[in-house]
Amino acid sequence: MADGTAYYAFDHGPVRCVVLDTVNRHGGWQGSIDAGQLDWLHYELTACRDRPVILFSHHPIQTLVNDRRPPGAARRVLDDELRGFLLEHACVVAWINGHTHLHAVTAVGENGAPGGFWQITTASHIDWPQQARMIEILQADGAIAIACTVIDDDAAAEFAGIDEPAGLAALARELAANDWQVRDAITAEGGADAGTADDRNVILLVDWPRP
Repeated sequence: MADGTAYYAFDHGPVRCVVLDTVNRHGGWQGSIDAGQLDWLHYELTACRDRPVILFSHHPIQTLVNDRRPPGAARRVLDDELRGFLLEHACVVAWINGHTHLHAVTAVGENGAPGGFWQITTASHIDWPQQARMIEILQADGAIAIACTVIDDDAAAEFAGIDEPAGLAALARELAANDWQVRDAITAEGGADAGTADDRNVILLVDWPRP
């Protein structure tokens, strides 16, 4: 990051974690990366071909559609190109992101491609269902297990004052549940942006090691 870039990589035990900068600094709310970042990513993944790699970013892959740039600026790399590139690198096992404010777990793969990975998207803290997600990486027999657990905050179901931080959390929860855009979609099973049960508390498997 010494050169001012906002993408970087670090080790977490045997796993290589790669943080992408998917914000298009030329404007627009959807994402993309530039050609320089793609070159850097190629270097990282080539160096980690025998290690599991987990990607992190704000935007999920289907929202990388923003190709805005002024004349002379580096070209933007969008969803289809990046998806194809990642599937050529079998070391990538998961991509963790947000942006869409909903829980979603999607298998990303293609017949004939050497790779494939799980995309794990987590809801926002600002609106319903106001949940976080804990992700644990475990070594299994011939596989990597990715355990995803959705976490609720310790807030009351109804607001009763702001004498303590939990009271503010309860107020935020109540306001989120009464958002006119989603309140009619909230159900006992979750509804709205909570996703399905398979988008929340799940264990995802990836064959490892890969060829």
